Amino acid sequence: MTTAFDTDTTTDISGFATSHVPAVFHRLRMSRHLAWFGWPIAYAVGTLLLTVLGSGTTLMAARLLDPAQFGTFALLTSLFTYASRADLGMSQLADKRIPGKSNAIAAQAGLEILVTLWLVGGIALVASISMVLLVDRLGADLPIVGATFAIVGGIMGMIANGPATLFRAASRVWEFTVLALILQIAMTVPRLAGLLLGGVDGSFVAVAIYYTLCAVLLARPLPHLKKRPPLASMVQAALPLFAFNASWIFYLSANRWISSVLSSPHDLGLLSFGASLAMIGLGVMAAIAQVRYPKMLARMSGQSLQKDSAVVEREVFVVTLALGLVALCAVFASERVIATIFPAYTEAVPATIALAISCVSLGAMVWIVPMIIVRSRSPGLDSLKLFAVGFGTLLVAMTIGNSLAGIAGQAWGNVAAGLLMLAAMVTLMCRLGMLTLIASRRILGLQGIVATILAFLVFFGSGHAAAVKPEPVQTSVAGWKTIFKDDFSTLDLQAGGKGTWKPFYPWGARNNASNREMEYYVDPRPGGDHTALQALTPFAIDNGILAIRASKIPENLRAHAGGFAYASGMLTTAGRFSFTYGRVEIRARMPSGKGLWPAFWLLPADRTWPPEIDVFEVLGHDTHRLHVTAHSSLDIPVGARSAQKGTELATVDLSDDFHVYGITWTKDNLVWSLDDQIVFSTPTPPDMHKPMYLLVNLAVGGSWPGSPDASTRLPADLRVDWIQVKQPEVRNAVQEKGTMQ
Repeated sequence: MTTAFDTDTTTDISGFATSHVPAVFHRLRMSRHLAWFGWPIAYAVGTLLLTVLGSGTTLMAARLLDPAQFGTFALLTSLFTYASRADLGMSQLADKRIPGKSNAIAAQAGLEILVTLWLVGGIALVASISMVLLVDRLGADLPIVGATFAIVGGIMGMIANGPATLFRAASRVWEFTVLALILQIAMTVPRLAGLLLGGVDGSFVAVAIYYTLCAVLLARPLPHLKKRPPLASMVQAALPLFAFNASWIFYLSANRWISSVLSSPHDLGLLSFGASLAMIGLGVMAAIAQVRYPKMLARMSGQSLQKDSAVVEREVFVVTLALGLVALCAVFASERVIATIFPAYTEAVPATIALAISCVSLGAMVWIVPMIIVRSRSPGLDSLKLFAVGFGTLLVAMTIGNSLAGIAGQAWGNVAAGLLMLAAMVTLMCRLGMLTLIASRRILGLQGIVATILAFLVFFGSGHAAAVKPEPVQTSVAGWKTIFKDDFSTLDLQAGGKGTWKPFYPWGARNNASNREMEYYVDPRPGGDHTALQALTPFAIDNGILAIRASKIPENLRAHAGGFAYASGMLTTAGRFSFTYGRVEIRARMPSGKGLWPAFWLLPADRTWPPEIDVFEVLGHDTHRLHVTAHSSLDIPVGARSAQKGTELATVDLSDDFHVYGITWTKDNLVWSLDDQIVFSTPTPPDMHKPMYLLVNLAVGGSWPGSPDASTRLPADLRVDWIQVKQPEVRNAVQEKGTMQ
């Protein structure tokens, strides 16, 4: 039996290699102490180890970044991946032109491929950066620095990988293993160091620097650039092979791009977190498959359909059952693991479970795609058909899922689309003579059974249901005393040591810069702000209804508002009313419109943060969803702002009518409700046993809701009927009365 690395079939391209890698590389090659790098198992184990370490870096990013930042990190990672594969099929062309050829022919082919990589990389670099600049001018949310260095890093990594590709094609095991592992190191230490020192942008700057050095040192092209290869003919020969591989790579990351359109940055980060966990498993699968598929191809004669089909079917069955067991573990363990290691991402549990289930079909596809690329007679056309089916079904399924259940629905859309994509791929394998019709039906049948069992366990077992349906908690407030109520017959602003509400943060801030918000909270009190700003009316009372109003500030007034483009209102009881434990309620009607962010929340009277209790948050572009969250200072992930527990609830359109939003805060539990129906509960964190005050505001823009656009109608109002706080008549020693200072 032969493998891709059998030494008796190697091609000697050492003369070619000597002119392209440092001399020390060849001296190391002669060392008997390092001869073990020439064992095929060394590559298999080494690449698996570095794949796991690279995945660990991705997981560390989730601990260092909040969900909105992690969503950006995931999108930039996708850009990096695309750029790193933009070789227009040169790696696949090397597999066709080098194996089994004479030394002279192999060396010439290698030289032409390497010089072509530099030429293609230069063209791709100019085109990609030009596109990034254009997209940035159109107002996209991607950071231009991070996007630029992600592309530079990917393209330089693609060029640096050229010599490794040639050594692999020539079955030079030692050289390929060493170079491949050197290149994979970039995704571990350099990326993590850049992330710690410079955040999201810094991680891609570090990777770009590392791969640029690797390209210059390992793929030295300068002596040979004058020998221009027949670029057009080489690309023409390689492009069909490249099309198949490129479309598959894009499909694996397409869910994040689709989610970036359907979701807020915060929700995109939650889905990207689950997708990144899924991609760790798929990355390991791909690393194993790269070593495994040559053996499978060697066992497939291409002449006996029954024999070839049996090989493929057996492999897919084993992979399906193995991944099914992994997904089963995810169903029962995800909530506890994420709450323990990644508490800022507890809202991502339902989506993570669904994405783990989608990996059962995706993993089977990862296993067989390399074989299809090799066996396909029209790879360009076949890739186009598969991509059309895969991306089209993914877009439709995620859009429908989002309308039904937010990011969890998007994730289940991935499950449905994955099964349809696998069906299309199995159909293609039947046409290529790799599977019999009966075998294809058995494969799809097993996939359907596994997906059905897992879905049943999620919705009727202890998985998803446990994540969103806490144990019943007693929330009756019968007999409780009202200690605070404002029905907004007038607006009682603080003045002269009297009054209830202050129109901005107690420390004087008119904006929450940490959220990248775009509003300026106007003070309507005499002398509080420029009279022209006050004329924008951040607060209005009409028949006992308070309107907190967001408006666009004329450009000639923005200098009086810190340069911000929008005026809005905030009310807080800081310094006048705070309490420990009680039932807090607000009757309100949400505004609708992209970039609007109404909220009602509690902060500690001692001005520490966290903790924070969000009674409600609603995004103006998605008023069918209610967000409730508790931010704690306990067990905060390294680099994160807070640990969070909460949920996202699908609702009726909250902008259509008034609803009562409430939270019952006791020593033991936090219980949120909508119109007196419990929607979420969690044990009270240890740092939430001190007096807190009320805040209600209408923010504009920010990292979560995004910026207003042409569809946003301004002025826009958050309408409030009343706010009240109740406490039981008899309280234990820990509880305190609400106090008016």
